[in-house]
Amino acid sequence: MRNTDLTNEPLASDPAPAPRRGNHFSSGPSSNGGDAASARGAARAAGASSAATRQRTVAPDETAAYTSAYFASAQQAPTANAGRTTHAAGASASATGAQPTTARHTAQPQAAQPVAATPVRATQAPRIASGSGGNGGNGYGGAPHSSYYDQQPPRKRGRGKLIAGIVGAVLAVIVVVGGVCGFFMLRDYQEINAQVPNLMEEAGSLKDAVMAGDGETVRNTAAEIAGQVSDIHNRLEGIPWKLASFVPVVGSDVNTVRTVVAEADRLCQYALIPACDSLGDLNLSNLMTDGAINVGLLQSLADTLQSVAPVVEQSAETIADLPEPNIGKVREVVTKVQGVFEKANSAVTAINEIAPYLPQMLGADGVRHYLLVAQNNVELRSTGGFPGSVGVMSVSNGAISLGDFVSVGTTADGGLHWYDQAGFGVTSEEIAIFGDRVGKIPADTPFIYDFPRAYSLFTQMYLDQKGGSIDGVIAIDPVFLQYMLQITGGVDVNGVAVNGDNAASLLMHDAYNLFDTDTQDAFFSAVAGAAFNNMMSNLGNVSLTDLLGVLERGIPEGRFRVWMANEDEEKVIEKLGMSGAVETDPTTPQLGFYVADDTASKISWYISLNTTINSSTKNADGSTTYNVTSTITNNLTPAEAANQDQYITGYSTMKRDVTDMLNRVYIAAPAGGTISDVTVDGYSNGGGLATYNGNQVYVDFVQTLGGATTTFTYNVTTSPEATEELTIVQTPTAQGIAGWQ
Repeated sequence: MRNTDLTNEPLASDPAPAPRRGNHFSSGPSSNGGDAASARGAARAAGASSAATRQRTVAPDETAAYTSAYFASAQQAPTANAGRTTHAAGASASATGAQPTTARHTAQPQAAQPVAATPVRATQAPRIASGSGGNGGNGYGGAPHSSYYDQQPPRKRGRGKLIAGIVGAVLAVIVVVGGVCGFFMLRDYQEINAQVPNLMEEAGSLKDAVMAGDGETVRNTAAEIAGQVSDIHNRLEGIPWKLASFVPVVGSDVNTVRTVVAEADRLCQYALIPACDSLGDLNLSNLMTDGAINVGLLQSLADTLQSVAPVVEQSAETIADLPEPNIGKVREVVTKVQGVFEKANSAVTAINEIAPYLPQMLGADGVRHYLLVAQNNVELRSTGGFPGSVGVMSVSNGAISLGDFVSVGTTADGGLHWYDQAGFGVTSEEIAIFGDRVGKIPADTPFIYDFPRAYSLFTQMYLDQKGGSIDGVIAIDPVFLQYMLQITGGVDVNGVAVNGDNAASLLMHDAYNLFDTDTQDAFFSAVAGAAFNNMMSNLGNVSLTDLLGVLERGIPEGRFRVWMANEDEEKVIEKLGMSGAVETDPTTPQLGFYVADDTASKISWYISLNTTINSSTKNADGSTTYNVTSTITNNLTPAEAANQDQYITGYSTMKRDVTDMLNRVYIAAPAGGTISDVTVDGYSNGGGLATYNGNQVYVDFVQTLGGATTTFTYNVTTSPEATEELTIVQTPTAQGIAGWQ
């Protein structure tokens, strides 16, 4: 039988073996004591075969085949019979006399399926069987040895060690690089963390410097802030942080932080520094000189803000579009930063909507004329107070001049007179709600609680009687005047000191006891003119912080109102919150509680108004219903009333006693909303619902005795479109100055 041990079988491509010396191999065991010789012959044959194998070099394609088979087998282990099946196939080929084929095992999805491979001469020596040879055995008399599939070749073990070494080296490099990166990131973090408090301190000092008008500090601080932010940006652009941005999950947050800092750096370089360079020249001493406003400085600032606006807007959009961070602390910080960027963008946008109009409003394109009205809160009107005095303020390229003030309601000193019938385009709706007085009496036009409408009518009456041109109205009350005199200093009028401590009480109460009726109006007009001239002369010496403080207090209280005849300029005033216009946006619901005196008196010194939201309920359609209480309290006592002139307590024939005050009440629903379920605890002459400019309003006429309170309880339902909480606007009174609650 032919030997099937392919290890000793010559390949067709190998040279023919040299003739053997000694006995030839037999197919079975020797019977004549030649075992030793046979063994020696076998050893020599094996040695020759092994030598021939060692001298042979495996071809590259054979190596590739081996490698392919090895890695395939590494992925799926062969079944227990795979090696034997392949060997049997070789034996069968020998038995039939066919050319034997060396088969290599490759792992296949199906078990025990032999796969032929490129013939490769095995380099592994045959194993010697422990038993004697027999039929079908090898030359040593043992059973056929296993194929190379049953043993791991040396080449396989060496390649595994090589791969393991490479992987280990790579891991070592990663560990080392990660450690180095971690060290530098930790160092950067610690240094950045140490910079943040200083950065916040610098930002605070920058704001203070701007408000103080300290140009040098503004510019230096802006440069310092920009430098620190740029340093942080450079750190986060380092290799450790770039590598960290590729780490799963955490890398996204690292990228977010890097983006935030990059945008902050961009904002500093292209917005903060240019803006502060311009703001450095903005202080009231530069802005206001000898009663004139520096229009050129305002124009320069407006131009700068317009140039930096796109930078701020783009940065805000980039920050707003950042993905939500995975780490809670990062998420918290990014949310705050997004708010800051959004606020900055909104502020710059708002300023850019206003600033371009300021020069023309200050007479850069020609002389402007404005009515300056003094509203007196002791005789309430819906917008604030009775417009007792009015003067014309002219502005030419920032230079301001003020004409004489005249009284309203009397013709003795050239004041405005009444008309016999309503006119000036007053609507039937307005007459039904406010009375025909709003179309006949200049001082009663502000019974209408919409300030622009009330003072556009007032302006028409003024022009009808005085002629000329009027571009707008500026209205202030004695409380706002007192706020201003606190920062500009007081004045002396006919020997009477009027200052930041007493102006409001003097003009709204004490003057009625100091002067007789014939000279009171003249005194009020003199105070208005002297105080205004004083303010314009001294504003240049006031800090911007103090001026903004007064405006931020007086405007929300409704004590400083402006109306512009030009529609575009009126929109600017609305953005500044000075218009006193009724809110028409249903998404921002606003409730109005307005009161106007109908006692023909100055008794409103003793009034106090309060409105409180008790509860709210969300409705199915998206609207919200609020339960609200509003009160009118009369703080005049009978004892004090007995000592007051009738000019103060009032001339109305409907008064029940000397303390009684009469008031028109208007409860205006928010845009798209309603007023319902109104109850009145007090003396009411009958109220009801009406519609003004498309919105619902509750109208009533009530009387309140001294020491008593009239209480209104009602429900306010917003529009389903409302997205914000209900806010309240109320007629400004003197109660804070008088000391009433």
